[in-house]
Amino acid sequence: MRRSTALTLVAGGVLAAARPAGAQAAPVAVRMGATAIDACGEAYYGIDNGMFLNAGINAQVTTLNNGASIIQAVIGGDLDVGMANPVQIGAAIAKGIPLRMIAPASLYSLKDADPNLMVAKDSPIKTPKDLAGATIAISTLGDFNQLSLLGWLDANKVPRDSVRYVELKFGEMGAALQRGTVQAAILTEPAKSDAMQAGQIRVLADTYIAIAPEFATIVWFTTKNWLDKNPDVAKKLVSTIFAIGTWANGHHQESGAILAKAAKLDPAVVATMLRRIYATKNDRKYSEATLALAARQGMMQRPVPYEEYAAF
Repeated sequence: MRRSTALTLVAGGVLAAARPAGAQAAPVAVRMGATAIDACGEAYYGIDNGMFLNAGINAQVTTLNNGASIIQAVIGGDLDVGMANPVQIGAAIAKGIPLRMIAPASLYSLKDADPNLMVAKDSPIKTPKDLAGATIAISTLGDFNQLSLLGWLDANKVPRDSVRYVELKFGEMGAALQRGTVQAAILTEPAKSDAMQAGQIRVLADTYIAIAPEFATIVWFTTKNWLDKNPDVAKKLVSTIFAIGTWANGHHQESGAILAKAAKLDPAVVATMLRRIYATKNDRKYSEATLALAARQGMMQRPVPYEEYAAF
């Protein structure tokens, strides 16, 4: 045996001996953006219950106030992936921003609908037509909440120009309704149950049915550049997201405790909520109707086909 070959074999043996048995590559860091609401719960559940780490992903979540802030952080490179609603992602793509949806997160379904349009507990507003002249709070202008409201107003023959919109954080909406600063608001969990428990609000309607009987209210997304550079990580991330969704759908008590911690709420309040259901696969029906309606309502510069919107 040549001396150089022998040295190579010896060196390889030393390195193999020095490597711990069963050692694995270090988890890949993935910076995530989410909002502390039930619809974005997967980001928090996957970290707390260890499912991301078990999949080799070192998930680092940053909590922001709304989807628009998360999109800006992902585009700017401060985050790798984020959670926002499909209208915001489609509108960005229509403007030429290379974002891609990688997985649907929370789902709306008519069969277990949770009404979202709220008014103050003692408000005189009883019917859709009573909203003429009202100011309505939404978390982000131009998102699917506003889209659903536009469709719902049209269906109920309420002139859309008779209503104005303001942006508010979900946690501020109950108090704003009680003060009369706004006359209606679209709330999501857990802020909705928190305001309900405080006696600030009551239900007026479910506007989401104006979009479709079933669709994604929040989706996971990233940039095309990150996808191109991290194809294997992206696929692993998506399969883990769906595993987390499956876990969350069957473990409401455990996920509720995690959500209460993330949102800084009383666990007893979270325990009373009608919880979100999460997607466990990619399906075009979760986004196509939303994208089509947003284009018809003028909330996107152009129609965005599903093939341009979805990465997988």
